[in-house]
Amino acid sequence: MTETSEFANQRSVITHAVLVGLTPLIPVPFVDDLVKGYFLRRMTRALALAHKRQLSAEIVATLTKERGASGCLPGCLGQLFILPLKLIFRKIFFFLEWKRAVDLTSHTYHQGYLLDYALSAGWLDDAAQANPQMSATVIAEAIEEVCREAPIKPVETAIGVAFKQSKSMLRAGAKVLERALRQVTGRPDERQLAEAVTAVDAEEEKELEGVVSRLQKSIGAIPDEHFRYLRSRLAARVQAASQASQAIDKRA
Repeated sequence: MTETSEFANQRSVITHAVLVGLTPLIPVPFVDDLVKGYFLRRMTRALALAHKRQLSAEIVATLTKERGASGCLPGCLGQLFILPLKLIFRKIFFFLEWKRAVDLTSHTYHQGYLLDYALSAGWLDDAAQANPQMSATVIAEAIEEVCREAPIKPVETAIGVAFKQSKSMLRAGAKVLERALRQVTGRPDERQLAEAVTAVDAEEEKELEGVVSRLQKSIGAIPDEHFRYLRSRLAARVQAASQASQAIDKRA
């Protein structure tokens, strides 16, 4: 990766981050988390291919697993409880959903940025020779820890401004996804989600082109100190994990 905030796969990462950010705006019960997971996996596979890597489905699942998730049941019950409230307090929930959309977009962008850096550094390759599952777990946990501890305000602010200026585009993009997903009955699997999203990819790209371009320009203007700090923190965490693993191997 180059030593600037611009990198070869930035537009792909921004596009997927925006798509993940749209999921709270899709008014289809129980589907938003499934679609979010699908876009995260698609971004991960796209980044791997850009670095001429092939990741197994298990490794992709490990890299995109939501840390701290408590499973489907609490989420599903929560949605059943929240849906009637959304109808009553539409304005409040509209604001909360837009805030969540910005947060998800920011978090996904940082995930994608750091994963791209990990792939370019060859960290998945080196450890994967011995234990690919452990390698993916170490990288995923390191990325999540950096996202939690690092100041993400510069990118979050850029996304908030871009979203505020692009509400009509984002609503249109969410409607495109909503229309495609309503054609899927029951709880969609990976194939059904892929088919539904692929069917509207061109239309979706057209609707979101403006906001993605605006966001790419805004993020490109953020001083590289922010991104240098992210890279250094990820490198430090990966190195610490590697040293801990080597120490355990020596004692074994």
